[in-house]
Amino acid sequence: MQSSWHPAGHLVIGLAGKTLQEDERDWIGKHRPAGVILFARNLGSLDEVVELVRAVRAAGSPAPTLWLDQEGGRVQRLRAPLTAYPSAGTLARWEGDHPEAALELARDWGHLCGQELLALGFGVDCAPVLDLWEPGAHPVIGDRAFGGDPEQVVRLAGAWLTGFAGSGGMAVGKHFPGHGGALVDSHRHLPVIDRDLAQLQQRELSPFKQLLHRLPALMTAHLVARALDPRVPATWSAGIMTQLLRREWGYQGLVVSDAIEMAALEGDLGFRTHRAIAAGCDLVLCCTGRLDDNEAARLGVLAALESAKESGQGPWFSAGEVASRLDRYRLPPGDWRQLLADADYQRRRTRLETVFQDPRKPLGVDPTEAHMTVAGDG
Repeated sequence: MQSSWHPAGHLVIGLAGKTLQEDERDWIGKHRPAGVILFARNLGSLDEVVELVRAVRAAGSPAPTLWLDQEGGRVQRLRAPLTAYPSAGTLARWEGDHPEAALELARDWGHLCGQELLALGFGVDCAPVLDLWEPGAHPVIGDRAFGGDPEQVVRLAGAWLTGFAGSGGMAVGKHFPGHGGALVDSHRHLPVIDRDLAQLQQRELSPFKQLLHRLPALMTAHLVARALDPRVPATWSAGIMTQLLRREWGYQGLVVSDAIEMAALEGDLGFRTHRAIAAGCDLVLCCTGRLDDNEAARLGVLAALESAKESGQGPWFSAGEVASRLDRYRLPPGDWRQLLADADYQRRRTRLETVFQDPRKPLGVDPTEAHMTVAGDG
């Protein structure tokens, strides 16, 4: 198989801390992972972030893409002095009284987010969330969703995607086939969704299917959707990832696993990664920041690619094809101070932050009012 010689081309890996360690630099240079994803443990001041991004980029050839979870609300890795974004649920509630203005703010939000990430060298944002808010479900999704109605999610997430795409970044819609109704958190347990196929099509699947052609990448959910596959978690299900998503829906973007170390899945990391690649994932996220875990995942990819020579079951795209799709997002950091001083950026940011300091206010608020504040990472 074309990609068997480059298994790390199917991986996005984590790092241990705020600086790139020598063994991490060596591993990146030797194995050339598709990407590196950063978390709160990796993020200091913006200047420190830029220094780390530059070190990661210099370690590999081609430079790895840099990934982040920058949804807004409680899942916003980079905060002050950048924009204080609301939760998606806050925007959804505000839309009821301000439908047109909400779409405009969602577009501005996506555009601002993309501008900020690209100024720091991040080409990929693991957002937007396309799950639904469901009453009685586990709050792991909750207000991260753009509402409980599929059409509202399509409207608001679609507007966010328009703004983000205009900035030049790559969005990763999540968590397919829909995590909002889960009664447990897949970081800790395996959720099981018992809705029948008609219900899934009307609700959970609808935002993904409607926005599919606008998503350069899609992230899987570690859950069992019994109407789609009665036994196997979606991340490991060829019936969901290859038959449904690829063959029936015709999806041509990248399929990315959620963090492979999450407790919803069983087995060691090599086994988990093997199963995800065999089911049709093009990329696997290994986020622990431990180098031995990254290596275990790499060997899991290699085993899956070797098995695929006989079974024919593996990633839709080879490592070379994945790399080609990521090329436009291998961006060096820009000048974040210049961005923060830009007049158009300041206008969009002030309006967004001021509205959601008090979301009852219309768009014509005084732009000199104080900005909202946000708590720590979710």
